Amino acid sequence: MQLLLIRHAQSANNLLYQQTGAKAGRHPDPPLTPLGHRQAQALADHLRQAPRGPLALTHLHASLTVRAVQTAAPLARALGLPVHAHADAHEVGGLYWGAWDGERGPTPGETPAGLRAHCPGLRWPGDLSPHAPWDGGFETDDPAVHASRARRLLGDLRARHGPDDRVGLVTHHLFAQYLIAALLGSDLPRLPATLRVNNTATCAVDLRGDPVRVGWINRHEHLGRALVTA
Repeated sequence: MQLLLIRHAQSANNLLYQQTGAKAGRHPDPPLTPLGHRQAQALADHLRQAPRGPLALTHLHASLTVRAVQTAAPLARALGLPVHAHADAHEVGGLYWGAWDGERGPTPGETPAGLRAHCPGLRWPGDLSPHAPWDGGFETDDPAVHASRARRLLGDLRARHGPDDRVGLVTHHLFAQYLIAALLGSDLPRLPATLRVNNTATCAVDLRGDPVRVGWINRHEHLGRALVTA
């Protein structure tokens, strides 16, 4: 399997932090900004033209957050692929009300119907209720918890896919650090995150050998300079 990690496009919370440097007023499950939708479409156009290699995807997966599903939607249209949703692919901490460094608590995500309104090709996880909202994946601030979830998600992807599959996973900035660490044989990345992954940037990892091989980190040539956001 060749794995292409894709960070979601710019969300309303990303823009809020860019403008204010603070998280006051953040949304637990933010949508994409207009610029984020442009980024996602630019990536879709780029991948549609990929002749071979890890960019020529055969399968597409995404977390159950609104921003990830909205990022995956134009990819699904451009590539003619369904989007397999994963409850384990969400950002570190899951969905929550309150502040990361203060009081906070769990909040649910969208319903299957709500997410399919953004991406009609979304395939809901078989182990979740087909009608109820996703529980949001709230978790304690424990690196061991995040690392365990990363290993579980990668194990599931390995079980689903063979050596010839080229798999895209729309995920999140901090959680991508744990995924990359797990792929390279380490339980935990150094935090705060040391690998920059811009909105809709890709990271390519080839899992067909031992050890796995990293093709690139934070590639975003599909974005003009004006579309690059952190």
